[in-house]
Amino acid sequence: MKDYQQRSPSILRSPILWGGLAYAGFHFLWSRGIITSPFILRYVAQHPVEYVETAMFFLGVAALVLKALDLRAQKVTSAEPLLPKPMAGGAPATEAAALLRLLDRLPAWRQTHIHAGRLRKGLLHVHRACSAEKLDDELKYLADEDAERAHASYGLVRLIIWAIPILGFLGTVIGIALAMGKLSPQALDTSLPEVMASLTIAFDTTALALALSIVLFFGQFAVDRYEQGLLEHVNELAAEELLGRFERMPDTPEGELAAVRQSLRAILQSHEQSVTHQMEAWQTSLRTVTEQWSDIQEALRESSLSATALQQGMARQAETLNRAIAAAGDIANLETQLNRNLGALAGAKNFEQTVMSLAAAIHLLNARLGDSSGVAVPITLQPQQRKGHAA
Repeated sequence: MKDYQQRSPSILRSPILWGGLAYAGFHFLWSRGIITSPFILRYVAQHPVEYVETAMFFLGVAALVLKALDLRAQKVTSAEPLLPKPMAGGAPATEAAALLRLLDRLPAWRQTHIHAGRLRKGLLHVHRACSAEKLDDELKYLADEDAERAHASYGLVRLIIWAIPILGFLGTVIGIALAMGKLSPQALDTSLPEVMASLTIAFDTTALALALSIVLFFGQFAVDRYEQGLLEHVNELAAEELLGRFERMPDTPEGELAAVRQSLRAILQSHEQSVTHQMEAWQTSLRTVTEQWSDIQEALRESSLSATALQQGMARQAETLNRAIAAAGDIANLETQLNRNLGALAGAKNFEQTVMSLAAAIHLLNARLGDSSGVAVPITLQPQQRKGHAA
């Protein structure tokens, strides 16, 4: 999404887009009969070469108009300085970093202007060299670089100015060839008017090409002169805003010593900033480790409490299990005694006493089970089968 937003302004500033739209509108006007001038129709609607020449002309005009509008906007915005007034006596070269951050806060469309770009490159030179000794030469180099870039920006217009006459001559050659093909020696009276009409159209392409090239040439000259004036204005502004802003060291041993001191001071400040950043990073790391260790300790404490509670629960379960095992042993002994008593009672045929003994045994069993688990467990006693019966 961000790349699309960055490409959108470039597309809107494309001369191909606006030139194509302008020619499409012009073609619509004369093809629909809105433009009815015979002079215009003669030179733009009689030959395919004329179509191409007219389209290229609109492309060149669009490039010049967009260039002129951009230069006008830069001229208006460069009326005021972008940097604050310099301090008396000159600022140290390290102040260039703060000025660069000030330029970074400008709107994106303002940063693309020649004025802002010149100041940025000059400040970058001072910031990297930690000195303003060669700032004059750097500004001259930047001025020459901008002049060359301005000259190269008219490449499309110069190409169109060169190509349109070539197309005109090509149309003339094609027209002459077609006219010669229509010439008939046997019927000169009838073929000669057609030949003359074809020759007229053929030379119209050259006339149109020369006329359009002249218009584009003078348009390019006017826009180029305007841009040269803007570049001179930017040169003056850059010199006023940058020259004299920073400290200059005299070309003497004392000056060289001061320059060395300034460089060492800049290196010391850079190391101090690096150490400060490193200490902040270490503090952040230690703070993070401390927080993580506190979390680990809290988790270990909770785990220890859980393990203690689990151990206590297991001890209670083991004690309950031991009681249940002891109760089971008592139950087995009681069952053996009851079986013996039942056998004795059965032999004596004393049924009532048997029932009473059985009730007493069940009561005793319930009492012991209640002491061990607190829950009464129903028990079913089945007498053993005997082979014989008492008499």
